[in-house]
Amino acid sequence: MNRRWFAGAIALSAAAGWTAGAPGAIDAAQQQTATPAAPVTQQLRTFTPEEIAALSQGMPEGPARELTVRVCAVCHEPQRVASVRLTREGWEGVVVKMVSLGARATDEELAKIIDYLAENYKGEAPKPINLNTATPVELESVAGLLRKEAALWIDYRSKKGPCKSLDDLKKVAGVPFKKIDERRDRLVCF
Repeated sequence: MNRRWFAGAIALSAAAGWTAGAPGAIDAAQQQTATPAAPVTQQLRTFTPEEIAALSQGMPEGPARELTVRVCAVCHEPQRVASVRLTREGWEGVVVKMVSLGARATDEELAKIIDYLAENYKGEAPKPINLNTATPVELESVAGLLRKEAALWIDYRSKKGPCKSLDDLKKVAGVPFKKIDERRDRLVCF
């Protein structure tokens, strides 16, 4: 795990006006017009070993399970992650967001948490869809097309034949190629 990455994320969070551990904190622009408020302090929750064991139930064994519970349970039940499957990059994004919302841990602990989540709650990169055989629902959900745009593409491919490359979709009136181009990594023509 790259320490500079976390430091950059934390600096970005601070620049955006988030204050870790201070719910209700306001940014500098609001402070100029707002009346001074008493500082807000957050009492960090400390868990007993019995509470950590109880909260860990249902979570896969792993070297950072208890650490994950200790850090995450301050704000939400740790089992919430059981329904989420993400890639390592996805989990890194979630952890950065949690830090910006007040999660407290060292860079080393955050790296261990990401390792635990990425190993035990793996997500796979989405498989690309073939635009020549995609259903309207796939075109809407994966390609990001509106219902009418998906219908235009399906009509076009049934009359003119399949596409040979994604650039062929530039020819289809009413289908915004920008949407196709933005999702190029998830779309194929064959």
